[in-house]
Amino acid sequence: MKITATLLAAAGLVDSAYGCGAHLLARAMQAQSPTDCVGGTAPPTTTFAIKNVRVFDGYAFGIPQAVLVSGTKIALVGGAAPPGIPTFDGTNKYLIPGLIDSHVHPQSCGALSNLTAYGVTTAVNMACLDYNACRALKDQVGVADYITAGLFAVGPNSLHAQFFQVPPELTLQPDADLGENVDYVFGNGSDFYKIVAEENGPTQQQQNTIVQLVHAKGKATYTHASYLAAYAQAIASKCDGIQHVPANGTLTSAQTAQIRSQGQFVTPTMEVFRVAFANPALGPLLGLTPADTYDNVVANVASLRQSKVPLAVGTDAVGSLPGILNFPFGLTLHCELQNLVGAGMGNAEVLRAATSGAAKLYKLPDRGAVKMGMRADLVLLNSNPLTDIAHTFDIKNVWVAGRQVTNVLSSKGTSCDPTTF
Repeated sequence: MKITATLLAAAGLVDSAYGCGAHLLARAMQAQSPTDCVGGTAPPTTTFAIKNVRVFDGYAFGIPQAVLVSGTKIALVGGAAPPGIPTFDGTNKYLIPGLIDSHVHPQSCGALSNLTAYGVTTAVNMACLDYNACRALKDQVGVADYITAGLFAVGPNSLHAQFFQVPPELTLQPDADLGENVDYVFGNGSDFYKIVAEENGPTQQQQNTIVQLVHAKGKATYTHASYLAAYAQAIASKCDGIQHVPANGTLTSAQTAQIRSQGQFVTPTMEVFRVAFANPALGPLLGLTPADTYDNVVANVASLRQSKVPLAVGTDAVGSLPGILNFPFGLTLHCELQNLVGAGMGNAEVLRAATSGAAKLYKLPDRGAVKMGMRADLVLLNSNPLTDIAHTFDIKNVWVAGRQVTNVLSSKGTSCDPTTF
């Protein structure tokens, strides 16, 4: 997406730049606070079982069986529920792992609670501007687990640096000490490192060096790249994952093959594009140009899949911006599942991409599967999502780390109409 010169000149910022709604994200992050923690879960039950339920193994649902939960972990999968413990009846129901939103921007416990109410039990936060606030959101009980980036790597005159008012000393100046920068990010509790590839952003050499320095720490790098030129930089840097897909053109088969051969993955965030193209008034705000089309987005996702590039499920959701946009947490993750199916992925394939696949790509080995020893992040569905992916909306129960969520918001028939956002 390209922010138009008219919009930026009116804002008094820069003459022209590429971005993906950076100013909207900046406003959303300023508007939220971690002080409204409202984790909507019942008091913990030490041990319980879900009986007679069909369990998703990543490819299909098995025969009816019991799933035993003890504390925060899955203790056993298989057989019948042991006597004398609380049970939930899973007859004619379907159990999947808690969903993972691999690109989202929750800035409060209220936002995390909304995610959890839709069965999203892990939130991968893609920007942190206030380390104290981000620390406050970690390890909250009863809401989605919060995995976060630190302050992203931006150039001193870039769109993101200006909209987010990043202090000059924290931008990547031409002579920046990149080792010191990486130490600063991880020294403040960041789980991974995010790079923003954009006009006036980090140079190609800076990106390459950052990736090497982060990998030397055993950590991962993910790069924001929302247009073709930025994508080329992300590919060349060999970062672990690329966030978004281009809308201003299509990737070449050589590029998608290189992404695959380098072991990179992509989180397409189709939903933010779908909403933007469905609401003409958002075009100027999100920087859409005549070159940007949703057809390009779909074609790029299909091309990446054809090249066997691993895909994760993320939304870029920022919540409510009164008078501008409501891009809700949780609901949009289910819409993204539908988008990916529309781009050619199978139902089981997208469920893997939102559970075990995402857990593997984002280095979260304790979740994403209904297996013994895993976190008891679970979603009980009334309908089979392998027959219709929209059935992921038909939620009966949600558990996050073994605690039952009491304010489930999703139900059968929930709409993905982008014009209502």
